[in-house]
Amino acid sequence: MSTSPRPKSLAMMFLLGAFLTGGAVGFAAERAVSKPVVMLNDEKSMREELARELRLTAEQKVVLDSAWEWRRARSREIMAAVRPALDSVRDSARVRMMIVLDEGQKESFRRLIERNQRLADSAERARGTSK
Repeated sequence: MSTSPRPKSLAMMFLLGAFLTGGAVGFAAERAVSKPVVMLNDEKSMREELARELRLTAEQKVVLDSAWEWRRARSREIMAAVRPALDSVRDSARVRMMIVLDEGQKESFRRLIERNQRLADSAERARGTSK
């Protein structure tokens, strides 16, 4: 009986290694060549980046800021109209999920829901968009 790996297994290990190495090299090269992506987490940062990227004049910035505020106000109106329906769907889904959970899982699920609500509330306060 031979102790050396079978040729097919050896070939598969080689191909897997080549694939993983190629992926790692490609990822590193893409990161080295590409322009860094700016993660914009708040409206003020997005507006500032837009103004900087487009090299807006002061007059253009006023018009774009006005359009941004108009969009934000309209979006709030729309969300106020659909929020009750979305909340109802979310709550119904949670009830359906709870049916299959045991008591320990239900308690963990409730804690997750509460934690997510605290995070959402905190994010709304930070954005100044509290209900």
